[in-house]
Amino acid sequence: MTDADRDASSEQSPRQRLWHASRSATRLLSNERPSALAERLAALAASPNASTGEPVDTYGGGIVERLESRVAGLLGKPAALWFPSGTIAQQAMLRVWAARAGTSRVAVHPLHHTQVNEEGAFTALSGLEPVLLTTDPRQPTADDLAETPGPLAAAVVELPMQELGYVLPTWEEYERFAAVARERSVPVHVDGARLWESQHHFARSAAEIAALASSVYVSMYKGVGGLSGALVASDADAVEEARVWRTRYGGDLFQQFPAIVAALDGLDGRLDRMPVWARQAAVIAEGLSSLPHLTVTPNPPHICEFWVYADLPPDALNRAVLEHLEAVGERWVHGWWPDDDGRAVAEVTVRDAALSWTAEDVERAGRSVLQRAADLSAP
Repeated sequence: MTDADRDASSEQSPRQRLWHASRSATRLLSNERPSALAERLAALAASPNASTGEPVDTYGGGIVERLESRVAGLLGKPAALWFPSGTIAQQAMLRVWAARAGTSRVAVHPLHHTQVNEEGAFTALSGLEPVLLTTDPRQPTADDLAETPGPLAAAVVELPMQELGYVLPTWEEYERFAAVARERSVPVHVDGARLWESQHHFARSAAEIAALASSVYVSMYKGVGGLSGALVASDADAVEEARVWRTRYGGDLFQQFPAIVAALDGLDGRLDRMPVWARQAAVIAEGLSSLPHLTVTPNPPHICEFWVYADLPPDALNRAVLEHLEAVGERWVHGWWPDDDGRAVAEVTVRDAALSWTAEDVERAGRSVLQRAADLSAP
């Protein structure tokens, strides 16, 4: 970084400095190099999925149906339906199962997205009643479901559980959970926001994973790298019922083709990369685990994303990461925040930008960053 760059950066917020420095970084350990608006628009315009000559969508149809058919095929389900957000998608699908079952009781983990990230919409907007399968910080089990009394509209399984560091059950545990649900005639709804990334750990295809569920939600902007949006897949009748709820929740948008093009591009270019990312996540976790102050969970990672905890203040860590990036051109683990136990936590997201790092590289850069963070936090 030149003296002029340093003078300019001193007038920017830390977030702005991180964005600019990340764009010119020589290496990035976590996540992707940030794009400018014009770059993202140019990529969409150049996409083969935008060069078909078909008309733009109007309240669905056309390219939207092309994506829905593609995802239904990948998941081995009769039908799929596009939603502008995963929050709307999952609540709409759960409303379908609640109406069919004649009960609002949905079995769910208290750390599920519907319980911690949606401002109480699960109950206040959807009228659903959460029935906690367990309060333990782990995946719910078949025994948990078997011991949950009363009628249930659906049982939610998150594959993987984000709030635990992207933890998956074993395939056998997932099979047993689905078997108990069938015995009780309870639909299994899979929150598969990162289902695509889970195929490597399970050594199963997305369709094999989805086959054990009555409905599946998948994201189009996380590992797939799209702009936004999600889909639910299920039997055709359930999808048509979910379509009604999509309208009721305000999810019928006039035109959505930019997000659809980006989603198709991601399916074309990223699904085959995910096993590579998962293997590299194990390498990065090995390097992080060798450092003082840090704890990786789960270790080894189950997918290409995982969490890392530190016994240093998050503000000091974020500042140390930024200073290291500006000085050396390497972006190490960034975006630290405080957890409820007073530790710092960050999410590591492995993409192509991280593939050049060895475990030794991760450790070397980490020692520099952690020492700087310790100095900054010293009294």
